[in-house]
Amino acid sequence: MIAALSDAAPPLVPGFVESAFSPLVHQAVARALSRRPVDGSRTAMVLASTMGDATTLDLGSRLLVSGQVGNALLFMQSTPNAILGVLSRDFSVTGPLLALSTLDDLAGELLAAAELLLEDDELDTVVLVGVELAGSERTAAAHRELGTEPADADLAVALVVDRKDPPPQLTFDDLSLSSTRYGGLRGLAELAARIGANS
Repeated sequence: MIAALSDAAPPLVPGFVESAFSPLVHQAVARALSRRPVDGSRTAMVLASTMGDATTLDLGSRLLVSGQVGNALLFMQSTPNAILGVLSRDFSVTGPLLALSTLDDLAGELLAAAELLLEDDELDTVVLVGVELAGSERTAAAHRELGTEPADADLAVALVVDRKDPPPQLTFDDLSLSSTRYGGLRGLAELAARIGANS
């Protein structure tokens, strides 16, 4: 199990424009898989985010309201599974690709998804990735309405869960990471830090 955390400007990914969402996901997963290679034929990937690619959605809606023609790439990349498809090609992952959004504990939801996927005898590993963008005034208003915490920066966390080496139990009693910096990624970042310290 290897963790990767990215809070710097990620390298561009061909076919993705304007938003850091997909490049962050790609960078975090690439780092995790470079440290913990997997058999792609026996691997699934699950991506989770509270707000998703808010930058792309914001830009698309602003172009629509102003009567401008939108870039066709914005439509494609507005679906989180688009970057999972690129990652599956780049790392020969042929197992299930899932994207989910939750207002609850993002780490808990990802680990529950991994546990469910690993009940399939044809899978040995699951790549989990959480991503949040710092967002805009609109996403800040949405976070206030939902009672969720935004991240202070564009962040992604990825880790590999292996059937033979399950992750440690995650508790929130002694988290050392700032909840305001990581927003919904706080628990996943803490888990990644623990795994990284033990690997």
